Amino acid sequence: MAGVSEPVPTPYKIQVVVDQEIVNMLAMGVTERSEAAYALPLVLVKKADETYRVCINFKELNKITVFDPEPVMSPDDIFPKLAGSQFYSTFDFCKGYWAIPMEEKSKDYITFVCSRGLMRFRVMPFGMVNSGSTYNRMIRKLLDGTQNLESYVDDVLGHTKEWKEHMKVLRDFF
Repeated sequence: MAGVSEPVPTPYKIQVVVDQEIVNMLAMGVTERSEAAYALPLVLVKKADETYRVCINFKELNKITVFDPEPVMSPDDIFPKLAGSQFYSTFDFCKGYWAIPMEEKSKDYITFVCSRGLMRFRVMPFGMVNSGSTYNRMIRKLLDGTQNLESYVDDVLGHTKEWKEHMKVLRDFF
């Protein structure tokens, strides 16, 4: 994994979207400038709503990363727990991976190249082979000891049979 990837050519209309996302990530403290000796390419993924998600191609890094076997909850694990519940609340931890800071020694490995030069993540980005495992471990610790709160991907679902019980679950969660 050596060298700096060339920026992937992007049509001007879409480049404006990429540039704005880079500005937003810098302003939020998600990324910072980098001087790493190598970088990964930035790519765009079209979402169902026709907008674009800015992603990094971590394919080469993922090939040499030791896999973390932390289990991810499946719907089959969650559905039986919902039996008899009448009240539900869902919470979407949008970009929840960004709540996990990266170790300083790891930041250069997640440098990417874009029209603004080299940038690196200060927090855990999407797309790395262990991002999901690391995030699930954090949520599992967060929810440890709670009842009627289930985690699936980046959502938490509160569920109860009674309204008063539901309010207690939500207070515990908050």
